[in-house]
Amino acid sequence: MAHVHFVKKAQKDNSVVKKGESYYWWKFRFGGRHVSKTHPRPSQLTQSEYLSTAYALQEQIEDISIDPSDLQAAVDELRSVADEVRNLGEEQEGKIGNMPDSLQDSDTAQMLQSRAEACEEVAGELESAADDIENLDPIGGEETEDDEHELTGQVEDIISGIGWNYE
Repeated sequence: MAHVHFVKKAQKDNSVVKKGESYYWWKFRFGGRHVSKTHPRPSQLTQSEYLSTAYALQEQIEDISIDPSDLQAAVDELRSVADEVRNLGEEQEGKIGNMPDSLQDSDTAQMLQSRAEACEEVAGELESAADDIENLDPIGGEETEDDEHELTGQVEDIISGIGWNYE
């Protein structure tokens, strides 16, 4: 991962910030400098296509908004991310299939296989989490703020239990 630098006050205007504004910057060994007003997310700090996608999907899971009156939206989002994770795993398996036979048992092939298995495992966890959320008792009738907090907490606990092994 790239090292992130924070600048309190820009010395001059550039395409992202104006003079005097704070910003973050980072660069890779081979490549240009990247600038952002907000702290970069892990998906921005790698040049690995797999890791960038995996981190972006993890960020998407973390960003799911939980509305106690519309849990179906969170369920739909989890199922959508599960499909994307499964597709990422299938891409890894496709890369193995495209390797010459002499490399099918190489370290790279084993790494791709473990990534595909990790993706399948995470996709299963996401679908299981979606099922668990669907099975929660919805708030009905006269709901109180405590009921909403409890339901939101239950959904957050389910989602936070999803683990990803980035290999």
